[in-house]
Parts: sequence; C-alpha cells; structure tokens
Amino acid sequence: MPKQKVSVEDILKQSLKLFRQKSYHNTSIADIAAACGLLKGSLYHYFPSKEALMSAVIKYAHEFFQKEVFSIAYDQTLTPQQRMEKMFKKSERALLSDGNIMGNIGVETARAIPEFAEHIRDFYKEWMSAVEYVFKEITNEDDAKKLSEQTVAEFEGAVMMTRIFKDARYIKNAYDRLLSRFAAYTLADLKQNN
Repeated sequence: MPKQKVSVEDILKQSLKLFRQKSYHNTSIADIAAACGLLKGSLYHYFPSKEALMSAVIKYAHEFFQKEVFSIAYDQTLTPQQRMEKMFKKSERALLSDGNIMGNIGVETARAIPEFAEHIRDFYKEWMSAVEYVFKEITNEDDAKKLSEQTVAEFEGAVMMTRIFKDARYIKNAYDRLLSRFAAYTLADLKQNN
C-alpha cells in the first residue's frame, strides 16, 4: 500500500536518482510517485508539474555542491593544492556514483526547457568561481580564470568518458593533469621568488 506522506526531501532524493538513471524525458511522474510510495496524483500536492519538480531537484543538487564541494575552496586551513584535490575527489564521488545530473540534464533540455539552463549555468558559474578562487592563490587573475574554465570543462569531459567507456583512467588522467598544472605554477612561483 502506498505511503500517505513523505517529506519534500525524500521526493527530491528519489527524483534525483531517477533523473540521473533514466534522464529527464524518460522519467515519468508515475515513476517518481512509485519510487516515493505515493499515488501519482498525490505527487502534485508537493509539486504542480514535472518541470517544477525538476527545477527543485536542480536547486537541491546545487545546494549539495555548495555545501559539500564549493565551500572547500574557501577553507583557509588547507593549502591551495589540498583544497583543489579535495574538491576534485568529492566531485568525482558525487558525479560518478549515479550520474552527472547537471551535465546530463543541461545537455538534454538546453533547447527544449530554457528555464533549466539558467539554473544549470548558475551551478557551473559557481563551480568555476570556486576553482578560480584557489588558482588565484598561485597565479594572476587572467590565468586563474582560464585555468578554472579548463579544469571544470576537463573534469566534466573526463566524467563523461569514464562513464561511456567504463574506464576510470579518464578521470585519473584528468586528476593527474590538474596536479601537474598546480606543480608547474608553484614551481614558477618559487623560481620567481629566488
């Protein structure tokens, strides 16, 4: 028998899981209701439409990254390299576990549902800002901006390739290249100061 009440967070968690696994267009309200133990009509009590639910899921995922990943960039108890490594590893775990909700939904709905694109752009802007903040500690502002864009784009590509080829070498190589960039800038800084 379906449960009569679930929390909004329970619905968002189940929806996030299904959207990651099946994509936005292949996930129905009936799928989500069943996963939550609700009747299909009861789900509309919480969210008036599938689009409204998806917008809430994107915000929920964004908040997770703000708290668990992006905040690491500003933790002054860690060195810049430690912060970057920690952000990379946490992102890797989150994005490889069940799928990359921002990348997948962003590509799937960019033209059809523009309001999702705005939320997803905000997510990537904040991610690049966090990475740029760390790079600013080892290089100038222009290079830090370029390196942040390169790092996030490379990481997203590596996540996609890792999933497509079922081969963790792509994410490991992206991680190694990130560490090499850090080492190169740190070395240049040391030479400049000697």
